[in-house]
Amino acid sequence: MNQAKHCDLCENEMSSLKKGLTCKLTNRKPNFKYTCAEIKLDKKFREKLEIANLELEILRRNENSTYWTFYSTIIGGFLLIVGGYFFSNWTIHSIFLWYVKIGIIGAGFTFLGIAYSKLNGFRRKYKKAKFDKIKIDEILNKYGIEYYPIFDFKEKIHGIQEVNVTMEFKNWTKRQTTNTYKFDY
Repeated sequence: MNQAKHCDLCENEMSSLKKGLTCKLTNRKPNFKYTCAEIKLDKKFREKLEIANLELEILRRNENSTYWTFYSTIIGGFLLIVGGYFFSNWTIHSIFLWYVKIGIIGAGFTFLGIAYSKLNGFRRKYKKAKFDKIKIDEILNKYGIEYYPIFDFKEKIHGIQEVNVTMEFKNWTKRQTTNTYKFDY
């Protein structure tokens, strides 16, 4: 079992280059089988849980626009390639027109590359955010803690988005927590 996953959420975690991961209470390496009886879930835990859920929610909200951007960029790229191919017939003798034709086709392939890299970047971020959330959820399941996130996205002002994140908990010392995060995307 990987105790470091538990310790990442605990306030009693202590790391050093000399000793590695140790517990503040015992000054020794974590030594438990399934759950730690001394785990202290508080500010560090809430912050990691809220950020993991918020990142996933933001990516879910941006999923449609990411796919629309991908498809429109792909279509634009193919149109440039086809338009460049049919720009003028292949028997032209002007070197300038050949450069224009090749430039248009090259721009089309550039659009295809940009579309792929944007979609790939989105999928990578989504996969990481989902993995981070699942990792936290697995640990909370072992302690019998359930939570329900509520996101309140405020109006975007000057590119800054403010979000109130409310977490309602079941089987934990706190019933509800609320924090505000500001970010730009």
